Amino acid sequence: MEPSITASVETEHDYEETARLATIAFGRQADPFDPARFVWFYERAFSEGATVVRLTDERTGQKIGQIAMVNHAIATPGGIERASALVDLFILPDYRGGARLQTLYDTVGEQFRAQSIRFGLGMPNKKALPVNERFFQLMAYRRLDLRGGLQAPALRNKVRISEEVTGAGAERITELFAPFATSPGETGLIWDGPRMAARLANPGQHYGFHATDNLALISSPRRFKNVPVTLLIGFFVRQGARPRKRDIKALVTSATALWRRPAFIYAGLHRSLPALPGWPFPERLRFSPMVLQLRDFAPEREPLDLDRFQLIDFDFG
Repeated sequence: MEPSITASVETEHDYEETARLATIAFGRQADPFDPARFVWFYERAFSEGATVVRLTDERTGQKIGQIAMVNHAIATPGGIERASALVDLFILPDYRGGARLQTLYDTVGEQFRAQSIRFGLGMPNKKALPVNERFFQLMAYRRLDLRGGLQAPALRNKVRISEEVTGAGAERITELFAPFATSPGETGLIWDGPRMAARLANPGQHYGFHATDNLALISSPRRFKNVPVTLLIGFFVRQGARPRKRDIKALVTSATALWRRPAFIYAGLHRSLPALPGWPFPERLRFSPMVLQLRDFAPEREPLDLDRFQLIDFDFG
């Protein structure tokens, strides 16, 4: 790496600058990034904060790229472990090159060790999959089910709760979600009421909460290829309960009715569900790899075996 290009931890975040540079790097001038999205994602979304590693041209002092490490708490059989998802990698077009990518990733690796973060995670697009493998040894760990279907709204539906929670406030979301918090012995990202409230504060998105006695669903209205759909971003089992297939159908029905969008999409893995909603997407129609990448910085310890990982567990939802 040439001496004029350096990588370091960002100590003060300029979210306006980050949004502007990301817009240039991703060629999104027609749909620029909103700085509020970065504020929420790095500071609130997963309740564990983030570390941003920036690339700087020392000749001008200009930030020219970055990788963000968004931190998670993961429940494993051996206890709670620290993890970090690598997101928002970009380098301005005039500065791109393998050596600069490697400098970024090397500094990220130093931060994993300095902060005692055990697991590195990635949910990249198709283009970034080999980049993460080559420069950071993030390897394919799980390929998430990607499913969809149609569910017409029913006149009568056996759910206890079905309401939009966008703007409902942290207190209301915490109250609704509390019975469905991560159970002892369940492996996956830890979710409780306050964490869920922070996650659903994503600016620019809308969310619904639906629940039977045994199962809850978080949903969101989205569009894919100009088709309006109901996105099923996370199912959560009530502590000590055993959900049934009819719970899943009732929740999907209530979500599609709330958003008036009968087409739905689900992506994830969930061992506590008796079945997953919908039908698998044919390979040619999968719009995302939906491959969870993993690197274990303490491989001598008991390996990670996830019971649950869904859209809500990364920035897709």
